Amino acid sequence: MAPPPTQVLQWLKRTYPRPTVDPEWLQGCYTWIEQELPHLNTARDMPIILENVNTQLLQSNFADSMVAGTGFPPNVLNAEKVFLEGPILVEIVEIMEIGHSAYSLLQTYESRQEYRKQADLRAAGGDADAEEQKPMPKYPRSMLQLELSDGVSTLPAIESKKLPEFELGETPLGCKMIIKNVWIRQGTALLKPDCIELKGHQTADRDEQRDATFLRALKKRLG
Repeated sequence: MAPPPTQVLQWLKRTYPRPTVDPEWLQGCYTWIEQELPHLNTARDMPIILENVNTQLLQSNFADSMVAGTGFPPNVLNAEKVFLEGPILVEIVEIMEIGHSAYSLLQTYESRQEYRKQADLRAAGGDADAEEQKPMPKYPRSMLQLELSDGVSTLPAIESKKLPEFELGETPLGCKMIIKNVWIRQGTALLKPDCIELKGHQTADRDEQRDATFLRALKKRLG
């Protein structure tokens, strides 16, 4: 079992300075690449190796793949006012719309559930006109609140300017992005388009619980 090449370690440190990738996770990642793609040569195919490492990292749960305490600086969590320079790679673990009432969001959630149910029935019945049905109802959009994780700590964030890349009900949980040059006010990051770099992907086990996570947070708002 060969250790990851130095080029991989250097690339990760350069591309994602914070948090630090866990060496044990990286070893497992590289071993998988060696086993599944044995034809790759480190001297010839380093770009492909790096691409595979990057994909696995961006699909991982940071609780498994990152070293604890190497993400958010301690001074930003619950800070009254502080500037977070970054860059820090984070994953989205929760998304909520806070500019509309919890009741209106619940109504939309129920409409979307009914839409899925009817779509499944049409598909099972071989309805030829299924593609002509109305699109799935969208959640109302005003201001999104995100919960960002570095694998251990969670930082609340809200849009101070609209982030068009994100959509409630569509953006998967575990989606990754880099944040930098962000103001933290009263423990909450104020996000603008020029403060983030979307990396995409998702964490499968998190996204499987997307509806359950949303509904739990919604019921908490409803009391």
